[in-house]
Amino acid sequence: MDETYLRKWHRRMGIILALLVFLQAGSGVVLNSQTLLSFPELAVWANILHRGGGEFGTLYRTLLGLALMGMAVSGSLIFSKTWQRTKKF
Repeated sequence: MDETYLRKWHRRMGIILALLVFLQAGSGVVLNSQTLLSFPELAVWANILHRGGGEFGTLYRTLLGLALMGMAVSGSLIFSKTWQRTKKF
C-alpha cells in the first residue's frame, strides 16, 4: 500500500475519530464522577451517550471500536514503512 495514501486516510479518520473519542471519554468521566457533580441531568445525557441509544448506540460504539482498531493498524503500518526507510545497516 502506498504510504502517501495511507497517511492521507489515517489523517482523515483521525480528525473524525478524535471528536467521537472525546465524546465517549467525556461521558465516561461524567458517569464516574456523578457524586461530585451537582447536575443530575448531565449524568442522564452522559449515560445515554455512553451506554444507551438502543440499536443506534450499539452501532455507534461498534463503529467507534472498529475505527480505533483501524487507526492502530494504519499507524503501525506507517511506522513500519518509516522505520524501514530510515533503518541503518
